[in-house]
Amino acid sequence: MRQAPRWVLIGLGHPMRRDDGVGLWVAAQLQARSGPGGAVIPLGVPDPVALARAWAGAEIAWIVDAVAASAPPGTLLRIRGDRLLEDPRPRRYSIHGLSLGEALALARALGPFPPCLVLYGIVGEDFGFGERLSPAVEASARRLVRRLGCMIAWLEKHNEFHPG
Repeated sequence: MRQAPRWVLIGLGHPMRRDDGVGLWVAAQLQARSGPGGAVIPLGVPDPVALARAWAGAEIAWIVDAVAASAPPGTLLRIRGDRLLEDPRPRRYSIHGLSLGEALALARALGPFPPCLVLYGIVGEDFGFGERLSPAVEASARRLVRRLGCMIAWLEKHNEFHPG
């Protein structure tokens, strides 16, 4: 039986819809960090069953996705999972057909939630067809990769809980 990872990073988005692919881009940059202590999972759409399977047994789950918000493009939002569950109205933060809040609520019904769940949402600018991220979104994504890389390194060295 496989031991559950201590942390999981789940990248959401569509790789052919420009800024919507930022979650998958961040996951690709950190993929080499997967190992016994944690897993990087490029998921794509917020599927409740896949989310519940991805974080099963993990202490910490980070979700990275593009978001629609009234902030400037590239703004990084850090939203705790419990805040997303307070109001899972469709399309509040997500641009997917099933909002992330709705997917989280359904995933929670399927099994235990990680003690710490955080959405890192990057405000998108261009959701048209194409593969490249807009400059503001890419710059924010690079900062997030550095931040998550530092947190992962810290978790690998310490046995304490520090979700970031």
